[in-house]
Amino acid sequence: MRNILQSAIAVTFCTAFHGLHAQPAPDGWRFSAEAGALHQWESGIDKGGDLSANAWSFRASASRAWTPTLRAGLSAGVGQRNYRFSGDTGFGGSRPWSNVRDARLSASLNWQANESWSVFAIPTIRWSAETGAALNDGRTGGLLAAATYRVNDRLSIGPGFGVFSELEGDTDWFPILAVDWRITDRISLRTGRGFASTRGPGLTLVWDASESWSFSLGGRYEKERFRLDDDGIAPNGIGQETSVPLYLGLTRSFGPTATFSVIAGAKVGGRLRLEDEHGELLEESDYDTAPFAGATVELRF
Repeated sequence: MRNILQSAIAVTFCTAFHGLHAQPAPDGWRFSAEAGALHQWESGIDKGGDLSANAWSFRASASRAWTPTLRAGLSAGVGQRNYRFSGDTGFGGSRPWSNVRDARLSASLNWQANESWSVFAIPTIRWSAETGAALNDGRTGGLLAAATYRVNDRLSIGPGFGVFSELEGDTDWFPILAVDWRITDRISLRTGRGFASTRGPGLTLVWDASESWSFSLGGRYEKERFRLDDDGIAPNGIGQETSVPLYLGLTRSFGPTATFSVIAGAKVGGRLRLEDEHGELLEESDYDTAPFAGATVELRF
């Protein structure tokens, strides 16, 4: 299922996708900061017990137009996802893992090769580990790259790829579809973003109701993989959560400098996986559809 979803909606985790279809402009430096929080309500685990989670994230970025056709920048972020297991889970005991910290550093490059073709690349280093484990033990890296073709004033589309290293696993390759399609003056289909550090921008249908308000319907594939501490049932092992969040969003823009967004939806196809320190499977279980809601604030300078 993972490979099917990655091929269908797949693009991967980076908020640097924001504005990836915009053409570079020679207007100097741009700065932005984004903070968000999300709550996932309790849902049942197939092997018994329940799971809920809270998450927060902060990201800051800067980019500069170095030439009329080339823009490049850096982005850094931190976050945490707090998992809560209740009852006799039957999955890795009563608490296979708890609070997972995350840090990431990305570069971005957007080059307008000519009037028709644009190229972007996003190399990323990420650290993800449970509290009590060394962040460096959860380090991975990867690259997103794609080329988009400007079909007309309303449609840009193109292929690409993502490649990421895995904790104690094989390198993860998958295709990307980058799309920015203005179906009408107010409705568009875009490559969407995931929440904060999650692997998983997918596709988003957006209705711009006015200059200040927009509504969205989206879906994406998410994958969280992280190093565990040395005190649990799998010392120095690996935890993993995969799911497909489907959501509705509402965004309020305050001119060109600020936006406030709220989302609500449900995760489907959720699965938990517990591995030992060598990446060998110990436990695996699905969990029920999990409702969630969140909010983000972004400032641009």
